[in-house]
Amino acid sequence: MNVKPTLTAPVFNRELLYRRGMTAVVLLVLALSTVLTEAGRARLIGWGATFMGALSAEPANSVFHARATNLTVEQSRTARWIARKHRVSLPAVEQIVSVAFESAAIFRLDPYLILAVISVESGFNPLAESKAGAKGLMQVIPEYHKERFAQHGGLGAALNPWANIQVGSGIIREYLDRFKTIESALLAYVGVGPTGVSGYPDKVMRIREQMRAASQGRVLA
Repeated sequence: MNVKPTLTAPVFNRELLYRRGMTAVVLLVLALSTVLTEAGRARLIGWGATFMGALSAEPANSVFHARATNLTVEQSRTARWIARKHRVSLPAVEQIVSVAFESAAIFRLDPYLILAVISVESGFNPLAESKAGAKGLMQVIPEYHKERFAQHGGLGAALNPWANIQVGSGIIREYLDRFKTIESALLAYVGVGPTGVSGYPDKVMRIREQMRAASQGRVLA
């Protein structure tokens, strides 16, 4: 015997519609706050630069485009140590290590010092931003270094990993030339001044030594 199926009218769920509506409103407000403010636009540009760098097959001012890094054995060990410590992508870290060594050669710095500053400042998060306005891997405040970022396309490059490392390394080099010691340069970099009091230099130097040991296949306590 054939039984005619009974059609059930859809239930009008007001609560579900309300939640969806509120979600849409929140997303709209967030989108507008990003587009309509200077900081939001700079952040959007930085994200776009990082994303496009990841997709680009050609060399670009980003450390995240797909290409071989050609790291040395020591550099590869360092990258693996960083990736484990900070729980970040190894390929991305390899690119950061590569650019850190490149910047170190340009600015006559210890590459492990650059990498240690990145470790303390951002934990290798290229999109890190502080309440004080510091941005990127080396937590540089773009408004204080407009001339440096102008060489890389403007303030929007602050979240571009390649440009951020270049600018941050240049700042450390300037402080080293001015204040003569690594400790004083790091105190100036963190913002307390070359004669200030902070545990920042010790923290950076401790991580630098750990990275050096890792590069040699050793582990420090």
